[in-house]
Amino acid sequence: MPSSRLLSATVALAAAAALIACGQAPGGSVATTAPDAASQRLTTLTSLDMRVARVAQRLSEANVELCPAVRLAAGWALHSASQYSNELRPLVQSRFGLDGDLPGVLSAPPGSAAEEAGIREGDLIIAVNGTALDPGPARARPAFEGLAANIAVVDRGLAGGATRLDIRRNGQPLSMTVQPHRACGYEVQLNPSDELNARADGRRLFISTALAGFTRSDDELALILGHELAHHVLRHRTWSDVGGAGREANEAAAVSGAGDKETQADRVGLFLAARAGYDTAIAPAFWRRFGAANWRVRYPQLRHASAEARARALEQVQVEIDAKRAAGAPLLP
Repeated sequence: MPSSRLLSATVALAAAAALIACGQAPGGSVATTAPDAASQRLTTLTSLDMRVARVAQRLSEANVELCPAVRLAAGWALHSASQYSNELRPLVQSRFGLDGDLPGVLSAPPGSAAEEAGIREGDLIIAVNGTALDPGPARARPAFEGLAANIAVVDRGLAGGATRLDIRRNGQPLSMTVQPHRACGYEVQLNPSDELNARADGRRLFISTALAGFTRSDDELALILGHELAHHVLRHRTWSDVGGAGREANEAAAVSGAGDKETQADRVGLFLAARAGYDTAIAPAFWRRFGAANWRVRYPQLRHASAEARARALEQVQVEIDAKRAAGAPLLP
């Protein structure tokens, strides 16, 4: 999981519109003006991204010994002004102090290396180990490549261990050192979408804004992210740096023994969430609620059992977890 997480804000406006339908804010109040609506959309998106960052960081560090790929990570979520739409850009500049392509800290989750170093939400990273980051040109449209280039510099620094950062906080320069933690080496991305969906491709985990928003707690969100992380732990997905996302291999894997693989990921994913300290006893109730709300998971599909079948299977996995805890045994799936 990530040393830096990326909010795909090039389509954030459309996603926010899907999340806040018919002019209603999440709490039910009517968004009466365009600036208020834009502000609410931004709040919805960034709040979801913070939640995903928090849960992803905790799962990643708790399960690093089980992950085939490992990296040194700060555990934060980063974003930049340049990746937001023209409507949202002034808001994020004002709210988070963002500047062009420079990485700003959207979240420094509790227990992360970023938090331990004293990094705070709203900090702007200016330089890494003495190398200045590039604020980039003025951009008329949302763009990600400038932020990606700066994140690559940050990640190279973290890969070497203790990393000195020059930051700007409330307009004031500061210098601090981050001692990165070992974590699972997979990026986690929140994708603006109204589809209730999550997936893994061998290098990254994806969750839609709709599915993240459907979860009522971090415990429920950990069930989804734990399941996708389990696909990586079980090596169900592949990634080719030359050919991209190993598409043919992943599609073949998805069809071959699909049901078994999903059942395995449900089981191992519940262990991963339990190892991170989340309440996994809620899993059966979550899957029943999910099935009641979404016909696609209510009934058996080509690659997945029905929500009710998954709920019953997870009741038995929880019995395993409880038994291991009672015996003082390691929570190994």
